[in-house]
Amino acid sequence: MCEHGRVVIACEPTLEGVLAAVGVAYLAHACPDAVRLERRDLCQPMLGEGVVEVDGTSDASVSLARRVYDGFEARAARDCEHAREGACNASCAHLCATRLVYACACDEAAMPERVHRYVRLGFAHGADVRGMLAHPVVSAFDALTTCVANECEHTRQFVRFSHMEDGSFFAAFCPNANTIPLTTSYFAARMRGERFCIADPAHAIAAFHEPGRRGCTVSRLDGPLMELLLERGQALADDERYVREMWRTFYASMALDGRDASQRGYDLRASWMPKRFWGRLTELCPDDEGQAAPVPVRYGGDASPVLPQG
Repeated sequence: MCEHGRVVIACEPTLEGVLAAVGVAYLAHACPDAVRLERRDLCQPMLGEGVVEVDGTSDASVSLARRVYDGFEARAARDCEHAREGACNASCAHLCATRLVYACACDEAAMPERVHRYVRLGFAHGADVRGMLAHPVVSAFDALTTCVANECEHTRQFVRFSHMEDGSFFAAFCPNANTIPLTTSYFAARMRGERFCIADPAHAIAAFHEPGRRGCTVSRLDGPLMELLLERGQALADDERYVREMWRTFYASMALDGRDASQRGYDLRASWMPKRFWGRLTELCPDDEGQAAPVPVRYGGDASPVLPQG
């Protein structure tokens, strides 16, 4: 594969990029101990180690990644007691090959190599890999999937949509893993009749939903296009500030007085609502203008309510 004997494959930190790199190593019949994977943006070869770059976005790489995924799925299902005609039943949700999707969404620097070792172990042992919980390769891989699963839950809980002047809804969210593609079905089900967009500047990903659709269209955006999308997200509807103030008032009325870093229960709050999300949470962001929002006509009724202050 390389005249140096040992090789590091620099790949994109995506499902397609990692699995394509694994496929390249298999096609080259390289010794497993002589090959390792690293993120392209963090790749640092060791002494005497050659570098091979794999473009995970080309059609050939995507096709190769698909072959590796399908092959791993078939190998993991072979002789599996839960497999039925090549398909796993409901008790196998997010296991076997589907767990690769979660693992590859993790932002950890060691992710490509951990997935690489797990895939090789899976091809070697088939369905038995699921029961090898004490194996260091499996435990390291499981840590990736657990991290992403937790971040998916944070995404479902802490995304805050804003009503735009064109009638759509927009949210900007920066998770510690590429969770937007994994959670779009949740938001599409809850907001099926709405047009909305969720932008993730950290991973250059955006999800778009049209009214009535069961799912979302997920796209990777370059820097200028993402900036344009975030700028568009500032064009709020007339009633948005009023709705935000109502939510802040409700949240304040339910909160414990004096809960700060010196008070009992603050650590619990920071644990269940991580502080890294606080800057984008409506209930924890002060009103920009510092004055009562006018009551929109649609919320006023016969006697427009006065929003409580403080």
